[in-house]
Amino acid sequence: MFRRLFHSYIKRKLFQAYQKQKRSVKIIKISEASSVGILWNPSDEESIETYEALRKILAGKGIKSFGMAFIASKREKDTLSTVSNSWLINYGNVSFFGKPLSGDGIHFMQQEFDLLIDLSILKCVPLQYILVHSNARFKVGWQSTDPNLYDLEIDVSAQPGCRYLMEQTIFYLEKLNENS
Repeated sequence: MFRRLFHSYIKRKLFQAYQKQKRSVKIIKISEASSVGILWNPSDEESIETYEALRKILAGKGIKSFGMAFIASKREKDTLSTVSNSWLINYGNVSFFGKPLSGDGIHFMQQEFDLLIDLSILKCVPLQYILVHSNARFKVGWQSTDPNLYDLEIDVSAQPGCRYLMEQTIFYLEKLNENS
């Protein structure tokens, strides 16, 4: 009960921080992007493969990508650091309120990405903190019951999986390109 109340409080504070921001959103066509930040977590069976597939798609278009994953344990961090080409954070790297304390999390937030794609299906406070405070020009993620923190929300309720979210994200970012 306490944990649920605490998470509700943190989410409300993040949404308030998001609303106070004075950022100007610029719709970025995938063909205009030169750098993409990818938020993800190993929440479903295909998340690592999906993250790597997205990086391959972006590299094929000449776009640099950088990943930030939230993992639950140090053992998981040691395993994933050998598999994925991503920065990793866990509860040891963040404050009680989800703010990165040092290293990769802070570095990722300071990057000025053209696009920020959130592939995390299970929302966690540290990745949401990074999402809200990122310097990305255009933010894309899945539509949920939580308040909107994205510039483009994608409905994946029919298939709530990481792979489907990635496919729909690419589809819509390419459609933005066609219609402009």
